Formats: sequence, structure tokens, C-alpha cells
Amino acid sequence: MLDFSRIINRSQPDFAELEAILKGNIKSKRVHFIELGIDDEVLQKVYECYLGGTWVVRDVAGPERYLKNKLEIYSKLGYDGLLEGVWRETWKNHPALASPVAKDTAGELARANRSWANEGIGIIDTWEDFDRFPWKEIYADLKPFEIIEQNLPEGMKIFASSSFFEHVLENLLGYEGLLLKTIDDPDLVTAVFEKWGAKVLEFYEQIVSMEGVGAIWHADDLGYKTQTLLSPADLDKWVFPWLKRYAKVAHDHGKLFILHSCGNFYDNHVIEELIEDVKVDVLHSFQDVILPIDEGLRQYGNRLAMVGGVDVDPLCRSDETELRNYVSKLVDNCSGKRWALGSGNTIANYIPTENFLIMLEEGSNSNG
Repeated sequence: MLDFSRIINRSQPDFAELEAILKGNIKSKRVHFIELGIDDEVLQKVYECYLGGTWVVRDVAGPERYLKNKLEIYSKLGYDGLLEGVWRETWKNHPALASPVAKDTAGELARANRSWANEGIGIIDTWEDFDRFPWKEIYADLKPFEIIEQNLPEGMKIFASSSFFEHVLENLLGYEGLLLKTIDDPDLVTAVFEKWGAKVLEFYEQIVSMEGVGAIWHADDLGYKTQTLLSPADLDKWVFPWLKRYAKVAHDHGKLFILHSCGNFYDNHVIEELIEDVKVDVLHSFQDVILPIDEGLRQYGNRLAMVGGVDVDPLCRSDETELRNYVSKLVDNCSGKRWALGSGNTIANYIPTENFLIMLEEGSNSNG
């Protein structure tokens, strides 16, 4: 087992400094770390093997003990913020959806099963389904945010998150349902986007005034490898007006609006809309095959910040020497810019835990 003792408690969380770096107000004195998410299986291994703690399962120990454990891990690894989100599984009174399920093949840290997005028809296929959907009964549970706020280590903040377009795409209408209905029944598409958009807006309006919330980190995958999932015109019609509202909520409270989006959304019109009209402050999720983050910073870094950037493919498959060289080069290319270090997506349970810690260690080797 590799020795990662030097990265434990290397620095106190300092969200204020991270925020100032991402706004371009100061140059970084050190490399800051940031993640959209780290799977529980990875957190458990880090906690038990490297931090000497005893992991607790949320469903067994309850949310307070679980979230305290999570905060301790993030703080000791040097993170300035912890993301807490409201997703399909955690919206109260949200109807269940039978997602496809198969055996998890992640290796050492595999869970029993893995599910994935619904590629067919979602919960809503007709106007009758729309009318039956319990729009008024669904609400966001704020209790986890309150627990985190009450237990935040000094200097750390919460990234509050949810999804809008992705939820409609994967759950409410389904991939086939949404794409077909943009032609066959655009009024139904409009109605679903309006209802769910308002639901997410209500959540952000409730949560953003909390002292412990440092930013809205909205999560919506807009594209795939070669282009956006909807045409730019359809994004203008159904998606961007809501993202603009979410960004305004953050900005009205003096907080950052971060957008996580996988895929290729660098069509000139789309990226300009995100920067100039939506007013995204920070972009996250990078794949080298689409746009390496150092190239993204070269093209757009004077107009917004970018975070993450360690492509999940080399993070999964590289040996120690290859990965150290990869991360070291990325740190050299991005340090001093509006940037913080993290994975290109998330630390999933199929990423070797040692590779995750190597990434952090290489960041720790730099002075910023």
C-alpha cells in the first residue's frame, strides 16, 4: 500500500480563497481540490485504510453520523467544499422509475448492482400521465443540508446541487420520449420542462440563502462525444432560460454558479450562450477527447473558470508513473489560472483508490 500520509491534513479548508481564485480576484498560492462526487466505496476505503476511521453506512447509522464521516474525510484531504444534491432518489414523494440494472463490474469496490439512465420512455408519455404526476406533492428535503451546515469544519462550504434537463431526459420523459416528442408533441415537452424547472428553482431559492452554502453547482449533461443532445435551438427554447434563472438566484445572493455538463457543448452558439446569457461562472466535466481543460482555459479562461480536468480514462487505467506524469503536466499547465484540481467527472468506485490519492498528492506537490 502506498504511503499518502503527506496529503492528510496538508491544509485547512479555505472556501473563501477558492472562490477568489475562481473569480479571478487572486492567483492561487496552492492547488485547491474540488470534486462533484466521490463514491461511498472509495470514501470508505480512504477512511479505513488511510485515515484510521470507522465508516458508517447512511441507511444503517442515519444521515447525521454518515455526513459527519463524509465531512471529516473531505476536510482531511484538503477539500474546501462538499457537494450535497437533490436527485430523483431524494426528492420527497417522487414516483419511482424502474431503471435498468445489472451486476456491478467495478472490481475491488464493486457494489451489488449498477443502474443506468432510462433510454426509452419515462414516467410521462401522455397528457394523462402529466396530469397524474404529483407535481404539487414533490419537494426537496433540506434536512441533509441543515445537518452539514451544523457540522461544517471551519473554512468549508456546501455546494448545493440538483438537475433539470437531465432529469427530464432520463426520468420524466426518457431519451426516446423526449427526442420524439420535440416533434410529435412539443407542447407536452414545454409543459414538463416548465413544471420541473420551477421545482428546481424553488429548491435553489430555498437553499441559497443558507450561510453554509457557498455556491450552486448545477448538474446537467448537455451533450455526448460529438455534439449536444438537443439542438442549440431547442436548448435556447427549453433549457437555457431555466439555467439563467438558477444562475441569477446564485448571483443575487453573491454566490457562484457552477455548471457540470458532460459532452461536447462547445458549439460556438452554445458556449457563448452559457457564458454571456446564462452567465456561468465555472465549468466542470472535461474529457481529453473533447476538450482538455488546459486548452479550455486557454480559449475561455479569461471569461470563466474551469475545474477538474483529470480525465477519468487515464485516472482509471494508468500505472503510477504514467498517472503522476499526466497529473503533474496538467497542474503545470493550469496553475495560476482560474482553476482547481479534480477529476474530469467524479471519483467512481471503478477508479482505483490509490490513483485518486496519487492525483491529490501530485496537486499537493505544487505551490499553485
